[in-house]
This record gives sequence, C-alpha cells and structure tokens, in this order.
Amino acid sequence: MKPGLAKYRTEFGSKTGDKETVLHTAANIVCGDVFLINGQSNAVATDFGNDTEAPPINEWVRTFGATAGDPNGSRLKLWATAQARSPDGQSEIGYWGMELGRRLVESQKLPICIINGAVGGTRIDQHQRNSSNPTDAATIYGRLLWRVQQARLTQGVPAILWHQGENDQGADGPTGGYGYETYREFFIDLAAAWKEDFPNIDRYYAFQIWPKSCSMGINGSDNKPREVRRLLPNDFSNLIAMSTLGIKPPGGYHFPATGYAEFARLIAPAIKYKIYHRFTDGPVTPPSLKRAFLTNDQRDELVLDFDSQVVWQDSLASQFYLDGEAKQIASGSANSNLITLKLKQPSKATRVTYLDSASWSPDNLLYSPKGLAALIFCEVPISTGNPGR
Repeated sequence: MKPGLAKYRTEFGSKTGDKETVLHTAANIVCGDVFLINGQSNAVATDFGNDTEAPPINEWVRTFGATAGDPNGSRLKLWATAQARSPDGQSEIGYWGMELGRRLVESQKLPICIINGAVGGTRIDQHQRNSSNPTDAATIYGRLLWRVQQARLTQGVPAILWHQGENDQGADGPTGGYGYETYREFFIDLAAAWKEDFPNIDRYYAFQIWPKSCSMGINGSDNKPREVRRLLPNDFSNLIAMSTLGIKPPGGYHFPATGYAEFARLIAPAIKYKIYHRFTDGPVTPPSLKRAFLTNDQRDELVLDFDSQVVWQDSLASQFYLDGEAKQIASGSANSNLITLKLKQPSKATRVTYLDSASWSPDNLLYSPKGLAALIFCEVPISTGNPGR
C-alpha cells in the first residue's frame, strides 16, 4: 500500500469453479508511520483538566491496545482511532500524543500510529526489560513490547519519545542512593533493549524534566538528574534532548491542556527535521552548554559556549551559580553562541550551574532567538583559558 491520507479495503475469500465466497473483509486500513511514547505521568499526559479540553479525535491518528496496568487490559488486540484518554486506557495516547499526531498528519500528509506505554510514578529501573522474558506482562517494558509485536510494528518504529525522571530525583532508588547516580547506566541499558526489539529505530527524543518536578528531591538532588539527561546526546548521536522550561502555563507537577499542547509544538519540528528531513531556518533543539572557561589570569570573566545562539537579558545574572554560590555575577552579554559573564570579584570556582530549583522563576530563563529555553546545566567544570584557541 502507498503511504498517505487514503483508506484501503481488502477482501479474502475462496473460489470454487465460478463461485466466489468472501470469507473476510478488512476496511479502514491506512499506511503511515509509527511512534512510541514512554516514561511516567507527563508522558501518560492524561491529567490535563476536564473532558471538554481534550483534543478532538483525528481519523488519521491510530493506536493499538490499551495503557491499562492490568496485563489483560493491555493485551486487548484492538486497533482503534486514538484518543487523549479513556476510562480503561483503551486507545489512549495522552494529550500531547494526540496533538503531536495531529501536527505530523497535517505536515507530512501521512497517517500516524502512536502507542503510549508510559506509567505514572515510576523510576527508570522499573522500565527495564526482563531479558529472560522480554514480553513479561508484569513489566512496563513487556506490556509495551507485546502490544507493538501484536500490532506487527516492531520493524516500523523510527523513534521513541521519552519523558521520565521525576521519581529519580530523590534518594529512594533501587540501590538506596540518589537517582542521578545510576540514571545514565539504566538509560543506556534501556536504549540497547529498544534497539534490539525495535531494530529500525533511528531517533530518541528525551525531555529534560521541570525543576523539582512533583516537589521531589532533597538538598538540590533534583538538579543533578537533569544534567545527566542533558549529556545523554554525548552517548547517543541520534538522541535529541528537549527542554520543558518555558512551557506556559507551567506545570511543576502535571500540565494543563495548553501546557501539554506545547510539548507537541516543541518536539514536532525536531521530528520533522530528523525523521522527515524537513529543514527550517535555525536550530530546532534548545541551546546546550558545550564548555565553560575563564578568559584571563585575573579569573574575573567567565565565558559559556553553547551549541547554538542564545539571547541575554540582565535579569539572568541571578540564575548562575559558581560552586553553588549565588550572586557572583556582576553583568553579562551574549554574542551569538557565547555568553560572557563579568564576575563581581576574582573567583577560584571550579564549577558553574545554571538554574537552581530552590530559587528560580519560569519568567526568567535563557532562550534561543526562536524561543527555545536552554537546557539546564549543573556543576559543569570550568577550565582556564579558551580551550578552543
């Protein structure tokens, strides 16, 4: 079948002599692309308000099975038109899943299947594959894999979208330590399992979670997991990290409908650029810090080098911390992808942080010229002298 906004119908039967008998008819068949959503509650994305705010059903956005935690529920072999939420999770893909599907249908003129396997309130270790039984229905991974297998789509998944980490901000992880200490290792293992079970995956899209999401984390422990996720593209050349900062209305816990719609608006251009090779003017990803260095022996000027252009405003001086200490910045300026910070006095600091969850405002953020909020960074080493010279 040719992919596109067309519906197909097929009939199967038998012929004996001149007599033809139709044994089965399949209608409303479409041919398009498949995406998976996984993570925890902000990937589930069903806590957005009353039903009148739900995005409308789109005949070209499809899904398979149910998100129900009950293995019997998740194992319903049913193709359906997707919806944002349903009482039993049947055909449910969440608010921003629906909005993303709509945007891709409109821009690519293709039907889109989205299967959402996210589970609220879960740590990353709870998403790991049972290697001895990958489709183990007692696991989050197994239920999603089973659905994709039953839909016969394991070879057709080009990308996975991941929003998770709220429950890894504290010190209640599987090892008894802080979530950030093992997050990278768990994500690498999870991505390896995805690649084995969905071999044609081309891209991973991972959201950097909101500061102190769900009020989790102690003594700043929630700052470090975001740094781990910011650096994941260093381990995966095909992974894009997307910021959730700047989303309005904001949502430190869950987001209202208009906030979840922003998730889709932010990530859709990156998908279209990498998956469909639709080029746009300027970056489609948020600025991320590459390096930080002091420019002189007096140690009173710090340069932050980003991977794309950033825009400075004077109020941002309060959002940078040297060795965890605030109010060390006298002034700042931006020139393309470089920010130059003038320090109030010479500093022996060895690390710099942007945005501490203990004291920040969604109205005071570092942006790209296209309005993408820069990724938060935490305790990045400071070098002496411009390492690029």
